[in-house]
Amino acid sequence: MGTIVRIALRNLIQHRSKTIIIGALIAVAVALGLVGNSVLDTAKRSLRRTFTENFTGDVLVLPKSIVGGVFGSTSDGNGNGPPILPMMADYDKVFQIVKGREGIANLTSQISAYVLFNLGDAGLNFGLAFGIEPDDYFRTFNNIELLQGRRLRSGEQGIMLHEKIVKAIKESNDVDLKVGDTLQLNNFGESGFKIREVPVVGVFRFRAGNERAFDFMQPNFVDVTTLRALKGKTILSPADLKLDASTQSAIDASEEDLLAGDTVVQTSPSQGGQGGQVKAGQAGPVDLGAVLGAKAIRVDSVATDRGAWNYILIKLKSGVDEKAFIAALNKDLDSGHFEAKAQDWVPTAEPDSGIFFAMSLVFNIVIWLLAVVSVIIIMNTLIAAVMERTPEIGTMRALGAQRGFIRKLFIMETMIVTAAFGFIGILVGILLTLVLHAVGIVAPNDFMRLIFGGAVMRPELGLGQALNALSIMLFIALVSWIFPVRMALKVSPIKAIMSE
Repeated sequence: MGTIVRIALRNLIQHRSKTIIIGALIAVAVALGLVGNSVLDTAKRSLRRTFTENFTGDVLVLPKSIVGGVFGSTSDGNGNGPPILPMMADYDKVFQIVKGREGIANLTSQISAYVLFNLGDAGLNFGLAFGIEPDDYFRTFNNIELLQGRRLRSGEQGIMLHEKIVKAIKESNDVDLKVGDTLQLNNFGESGFKIREVPVVGVFRFRAGNERAFDFMQPNFVDVTTLRALKGKTILSPADLKLDASTQSAIDASEEDLLAGDTVVQTSPSQGGQGGQVKAGQAGPVDLGAVLGAKAIRVDSVATDRGAWNYILIKLKSGVDEKAFIAALNKDLDSGHFEAKAQDWVPTAEPDSGIFFAMSLVFNIVIWLLAVVSVIIIMNTLIAAVMERTPEIGTMRALGAQRGFIRKLFIMETMIVTAAFGFIGILVGILLTLVLHAVGIVAPNDFMRLIFGGAVMRPELGLGQALNALSIMLFIALVSWIFPVRMALKVSPIKAIMSE
């Protein structure tokens, strides 16, 4: 082996121009691989942090029929608009199973729905709503920065608008929404078209600018009761009420009956008073409450199905194995025959995460195409080098060198060149990555800010990826030698010597 190494080193030095050309190609490929994979790994970590801290949590529990996550389903819908996501069956039982597992730091439940903002004469706009229970949600996700107003409070009806939604409505509809304004929400629920009005209680942005790719796709926070009603999860409506005769007569009375003439309306007992009769003409704003009594209700206070949720979002404690947690939870859900499943952040963040991984795939394809081009260039260079060394090969063969010796010699030369220049490529890649980390890569648009986890990404070293790149280049270099060496070994020793 020592003899082969010495001869290989001597040959590389004697043919230094070819050695430098091949080595430079290997060094460039390794450096680009290290830098590129460091950028991709950093982007993936940033993207994961963006979604798990702002939208998805570490684990999502959802109905099995949903393919997708908190931004909607890719499996439901009729192609005419956003799908109506199914609610989780047996939510209470599923929640107890989830809550009973070890390793959970916080959890909350959520509903997602796409809604229309009805701006009256100014037209309509489109938005994504997260129906939440504020105390639970903001204890799990401390993810927003208030710009105006305040957060939603548990038990109240209202909406918190993302700043980019406010901006989009201003630009598209010329409506300047402010805290305190009333906003009408429309949605096609399971039982048809629904309308609800809610006050705007706050305007916010996500910390560090971690928004989704498109302005109109930013989520807005709505109280869960309103969103349940919009999705048709009402369990009691005015039509469902059973009213006694006196209350029904008060409701049926016309405005003329109440404010003019001699009609007498029987009233129901009200809080703090007795029932009685009110003559027409006597019913004013105060008397009308007595007429309708305690059984009068408002449409916006309709009761809803409190067990209606799309998702359970889970934040795990530090150090908990996410994959093991999901596998164990899915086993419990399957053993209980629940139509629910647990999944990690990647499918939960669709379609945004899918776009990123598609970009990663394209990047890797480009890297492999560059590798193929490198193989072709290296192979052509090696063919020329081997042809130049045909007399040398013939002489070694004439002196008794076997084919195996010649083959090992070229492989050793390849290994030395690849190892030496690959190491140089790693050093160059590390240097470039450190420079990019210090300078930072500025995100050119909203989608890249989403991937970068902010306005600037600072790539972190990925030595493991560099070693993978070096291994790939070693394989490429070895493959590149096969054809040229086979050509040389086919030449007979006598012809090889005479070809000088």
